[in-house]
Amino acid sequence: MKPLLSVLAALVLAPVLALAQPPGGPPRGGKPGGEASPQAAAAVAEDKTPRDPNKYAALSLLGDSVQLLSLTPARGDTVQTGEWRATPAGSLDEAVLQTLNEAVRTSGGKREAKLYTSSTRSLFGDPANLFVDGKLTLPGNLAAAVRQSGAQHLLLITRSRQEPALAAAMPAHLLATLEGPGFVLDQRPSAQIGFDGQGGLPVFVPYVSIRVALVDLVDLRLRREQSIAVAARLPVDRANAANPWAATTAEQRVKALETLIETELPKAVKGLVAP
Repeated sequence: MKPLLSVLAALVLAPVLALAQPPGGPPRGGKPGGEASPQAAAAVAEDKTPRDPNKYAALSLLGDSVQLLSLTPARGDTVQTGEWRATPAGSLDEAVLQTLNEAVRTSGGKREAKLYTSSTRSLFGDPANLFVDGKLTLPGNLAAAVRQSGAQHLLLITRSRQEPALAAAMPAHLLATLEGPGFVLDQRPSAQIGFDGQGGLPVFVPYVSIRVALVDLVDLRLRREQSIAVAARLPVDRANAANPWAATTAEQRVKALETLIETELPKAVKGLVAP
């Protein structure tokens, strides 16, 4: 797969966001709380941008935060939560965009994707609140910037809250909610002593819980969506059983998450862009 760094550099939205919302104030042309002004609503209705049905805009808002869920014999089914920052910064969004670009390109016809990301994800708030009554609401002038791409549709990738049971590789009795990329380390099996006198091996699982939304850029309405919850167990050696997390490098962790993205995201995208 060809690297997309030049495309990302040309289309990155950080400069747009910097202008769209001044620090400490509401978005320009909007009201406090993110409510669109009548002028902004009129601008959406008056959109005259020529649109190519073979062009897709793609915006990834995963960010670098990785959810950590830990279980120990002492705490039983009580989950301890934490957070890890993926490095290098932006690597997960880049993996999403590269995978999405290839999926669109190979989905048929002369389709192509224009790729967007942002280094100021705090402006977006809770991904669950980006749609109001089926209509996408982006901060400041961001919606206008994406619509000016000339694409007919936007593919928006965000974190999604889902139940662990949706991902087959998850350990049993995981009383937590998956959101975005993450890892589960279940050390409860170590308390189960086998015939050899040794405890069971921990379960170490990377996962990805995301949402892919197809938005019509004419009116910013949600047309289709697909949620992805996928996980895969990593092998754990007896020598590293005490702390499988510490036995992996940052590069290995990111690669495990990228592999899940590269495997599952194309299936969702091809379903969404199908006629």
